[in-house]
Amino acid sequence: MKNIFEETYNRIQNAKKSYAEATTAEGRDAAREAAKEAKDWIDETGDIACKIYRAYEKSRDNENQILDFDDIIWDRDIEALTACMKENGIKAFTYSCRATDAVETLWLFKQAGCTIGEMVEVNLRKDFFGNGYEKGHAFKVSIN
Repeated sequence: MKNIFEETYNRIQNAKKSYAEATTAEGRDAAREAAKEAKDWIDETGDIACKIYRAYEKSRDNENQILDFDDIIWDRDIEALTACMKENGIKAFTYSCRATDAVETLWLFKQAGCTIGEMVEVNLRKDFFGNGYEKGHAFKVSIN
């Protein structure tokens, strides 16, 4: 199954690598254009895909093993988010949002057919000195 989020992430990472290795302005411009095309492509797929991609990119950059949502998810988006993740082979994610309605959001994911699992630790961001990651806690959610 094709995962558009992994594909886009890899395209952007390859463009960043090409930019760093470029020895000419034309090479850097080509790398920037490749990254822009990948980002534009995901943007054209719609708001739900963009929301997932932003979390996917941050999760990968923070070296988390699975997708982590650390921001508010609107109730109206849960069914579409779940369907889009399922369509792209994402079988699980974590939810580390600290908003007061996080429990209600998890309940809606349960209503959408997901299984709420154990609490796990996730990487939030590089620590102040750049030596490892600050840790946070999240609920692991399986998509059925």
